[in-house]
Amino acid sequence: MWQGLRSGIAREVIEKVRPLIDNQSRAPAAQVVTTPDLGSIYLNAQPWSLTISDNMHTTFVFDREGRPVSCFLGGGNYRFGLSGDVLLKVAAPQSPKLRRRLPAEEAARLRATVHAHVARIAAGVAHALSDELRGWLDLILAWDEARAQADRQLFQTIYKPVSIVPPDQYRALVLQMTEGCSWNRCTFCSFYRDRRFRIKSPSDLRQHIRQIKAMLGRGIGLRRSVFLGDANALIVPQPRLRELLEVVRDELPGQDLYAFLDIFGAEQKTAEEYAELRDYGVRRVYIGLESGDEAVFGLLNKPGSPQQCVAMVERIRAAGVQVGVILLAGPGGATLARQHVAQSITTLAAMGLGAGDMVYISPLIVPDDGGYAERARELRVEPLSQPALDAQLVELLAGARAAVGGGARVALYHIEEWLY
Repeated sequence: MWQGLRSGIAREVIEKVRPLIDNQSRAPAAQVVTTPDLGSIYLNAQPWSLTISDNMHTTFVFDREGRPVSCFLGGGNYRFGLSGDVLLKVAAPQSPKLRRRLPAEEAARLRATVHAHVARIAAGVAHALSDELRGWLDLILAWDEARAQADRQLFQTIYKPVSIVPPDQYRALVLQMTEGCSWNRCTFCSFYRDRRFRIKSPSDLRQHIRQIKAMLGRGIGLRRSVFLGDANALIVPQPRLRELLEVVRDELPGQDLYAFLDIFGAEQKTAEEYAELRDYGVRRVYIGLESGDEAVFGLLNKPGSPQQCVAMVERIRAAGVQVGVILLAGPGGATLARQHVAQSITTLAAMGLGAGDMVYISPLIVPDDGGYAERARELRVEPLSQPALDAQLVELLAGARAAVGGGARVALYHIEEWLY
């Protein structure tokens, strides 16, 4: 059977084992099998994923369709995106953490390595496994490179590039309720330059959600929440937004919703409208403050102002919706560093953040085509060295924690770690 699965997508096998797994894996199922050739193989089936560990040295995680999710292999942590991309993270003592996306050929070789490794495990331990765990292995081995490429192509017909979400939403189901960014002129951001801002119609959104559900299948169970994309989806006028959220609630009932919103867009909504969003399931709104200093804010060409951000955070929180506030480390360079840090911490302290709110500190990555570098040169802004940037990160983290008084969570935000 294993040889047959290696040769392609065994649809008939998949259809046979799906009911078996559905009937049995609502409760976790774990088994350890030890053989002379393989040593100890540990398999742990959770409701929506299977983990396979090879002698506690190599670990693989797959979703309920057999799709690879992550693995630890050869000292590297790999994450597999729905897009077909693969992210490698390696942490070494006394060295910066390595983060990089694998080129397509390297990603394909990794998938082949994982597939071959699981096939070898399956051949050695299948005789000793429960029916449920054998069914899991059938699904995983049916997910060969042809299946992976077909999934990648399907993803590209459903989604525009999913540029970024906040770190606590990395396991969210992303819905592109809007496409692009309604502002799209920040000098430090080039995520959405490739598309015009568009609000989907209710019928288009419903089709989008149904396509996503069909693509993910039971793998959707690993998605813990729903993130409404793209850049500032909640800027949609409330009557239209209400229609779109009705579609989301109809297609994905009971889900917690999260989204970005720029300061100018946040200002346009009333406290009553935020309360309505809360009732639709919106749990947290993420706002890019980036800096509490007016000069740095202007360099970034952000809409609104730090003072407006404080007012909008207060309004959103008063409606019972949590906020996530994002600050950058590095904007304004060495020239404006002191005022950037001081005013950013002062602005955070004025927001009155509490339990459930979040503050993210993200190192500035200057894009090639965003305009930041040119404007910084015009203003004779001297960039921070890497040691100075690292020191500012530490300072902002400590200052933010003091500013929120232990109420909100404060964490780093490395945009290079995002993968969907």
